Amino acid sequence: MYGRKEKLDKVKKRQELIKEAIGFLLRFSGILWVIRCMFCRNKVTIMVYHKPEPETFRKHIAYLAKRYRFISLNKLVDAIRNKDWSDIPPNAMVITIDDGHKTNYELLDTIKTFNVRPTIYLCSHIVRTNRHFWFTATSSATPPLKRLRTDIVEEELRCELGYTHTKEYPERETLSKSEIIDMEPYVDFGSHTKFHPILPQCDDARSRDEIQSSKKTLGELLNRPIEHFAYPNGDYGEREVEYVKRSGHKSARTLDVGWVDVNSDPYRLKAIGIQDDASVNILCGQVIGLFGRLKYLRHGSFRGKRPPFL
Repeated sequence: MYGRKEKLDKVKKRQELIKEAIGFLLRFSGILWVIRCMFCRNKVTIMVYHKPEPETFRKHIAYLAKRYRFISLNKLVDAIRNKDWSDIPPNAMVITIDDGHKTNYELLDTIKTFNVRPTIYLCSHIVRTNRHFWFTATSSATPPLKRLRTDIVEEELRCELGYTHTKEYPERETLSKSEIIDMEPYVDFGSHTKFHPILPQCDDARSRDEIQSSKKTLGELLNRPIEHFAYPNGDYGEREVEYVKRSGHKSARTLDVGWVDVNSDPYRLKAIGIQDDASVNILCGQVIGLFGRLKYLRHGSFRGKRPPFL
């Protein structure tokens, strides 16, 4: 078992070195600028982070601020819904952050310094508590669990690890109520379900409740409507799209690789996933969707659509 892990670590390190080299070439050859001008100038890039370290996030934002114009998700979605792109600047970018990890609070200094207004998608029934995410409760690989029905996953975690999604732990994983309130003047908050299940693996009632109750709970917390949603793990189907629409959200962000323009479906917003610990060189390969597309391609997706349960 140790030998297999050692081999996997070596493969991962080799992949990182290759990405570093490609990113370096893109960054300093001018290719990145050409791609941005040719393909992205009148489109918007939505970036997706989860739990970046404050220093890494600052380096990323400092680099991107010289090359992109940060706009809010609200501004982007309004432009799509109104079919009016006149207020969207060239090379526009939206920053989004998933889950509401407690370390997100430490990003506030960078957010203020660079005048970025990100959207943080919160799991409504995990933030403000000492509950943990189901995928951090297990040390085993999560992709196999993602392919199982939610009720089976929850029963397996309960029997094997004593985990339930309402169990309180000594340490919290997510933002506290006071931190959310402190961040609100500088951050927009969206919903990311109650407990972060893989929605297509839920039955109809659970999928609908995760979407609707999350919106309602966060709206009561912040005393304002919650307008934006992100599909956990990027997994969704027609059923989830319909539930998001019915619940009154104005948009939903996916993890399908690509850019957003005036004709984009606001309930299937494409995005670019960013490795939380990426160097600036690797960031350069990710921001144009190169590494994301290659990853999806290895799993049989040829158009940037996120493979199911990845």
